[in-house]
Amino acid sequence: MINRREFVTGLAAVGLTSNLYAKDHGSKIDVGLELYSLREDMKRDVPGTLARVRQMGFDHVEVPNLYGLTALEFRRALDRAGLKATAMVAPYKDLQANLSNVQRDLDALGARWTLLGWIPHDNEFARADVDRSSRDMNAWGAALAGSGHKFAYHPHGYEFHPSPEGTLFDVMAASTDPETVKFELDTFWIVWPGQDCVKLMKQYPARFRLLHLKDLRTGVKTGDLSGQAPVTDSVALGEGLVPWNDVLAVAREQKFDDYYIEDESPDAARQIPLSLHFLRTKKVI
Repeated sequence: MINRREFVTGLAAVGLTSNLYAKDHGSKIDVGLELYSLREDMKRDVPGTLARVRQMGFDHVEVPNLYGLTALEFRRALDRAGLKATAMVAPYKDLQANLSNVQRDLDALGARWTLLGWIPHDNEFARADVDRSSRDMNAWGAALAGSGHKFAYHPHGYEFHPSPEGTLFDVMAASTDPETVKFELDTFWIVWPGQDCVKLMKQYPARFRLLHLKDLRTGVKTGDLSGQAPVTDSVALGEGLVPWNDVLAVAREQKFDDYYIEDESPDAARQIPLSLHFLRTKKVI
């Protein structure tokens, strides 16, 4: 784990201070952080880690889980750190078992977006999994819209198995309500299975509303449809395979609702400031 002195030194090295926040200025984007990036630190010290996230320059976050706190306790920790939650990840089983509890937690956190990050399946993801999950997502999306929330699914690569319609993701997109079921595009998890981020966004211009900014190490073999990848293949933005100029241009043109840096590397605390610096050089934050 990086210590506080190393962390502050790293910020200074790339020219970032707590006075430089990723705000929206006209054509610029407001970038948050997916807290999963600092998952080990969050397990040990929620208040301290949230304070560091704010010091990095973020003002909002995506919440992957509550790290043993209630939603209200987590909201208070966010408030103390000067952060707000704009999205919360909800496991399939929680959405299925008691959607009202998910809605309650969203309200307590003050978050609007509910994110599903994984569809349980045996071995290879199949058409039956798409049919089942599409029915469920339609029901959840409609119910969440009725309570003033939004719903999105986050593909992880296994959805791109071939099908007569193109891919199983194409089947999913066609089988879900475009008004209430949206998608979160994670650049890493689109490139890893061998897909094209820009082509996918242009194919579904109204469906992808959230963007995970995550880069994939140069030199890796793509085309893996397992939904699994080594965490060491997650690198700082600009150091990998993702064509950032094109991705960011299309996302801004399509007016994505929110953006989050996510870094799955064990070295994420060092890489996140580098990613922010990269976005600053691109003049998007």
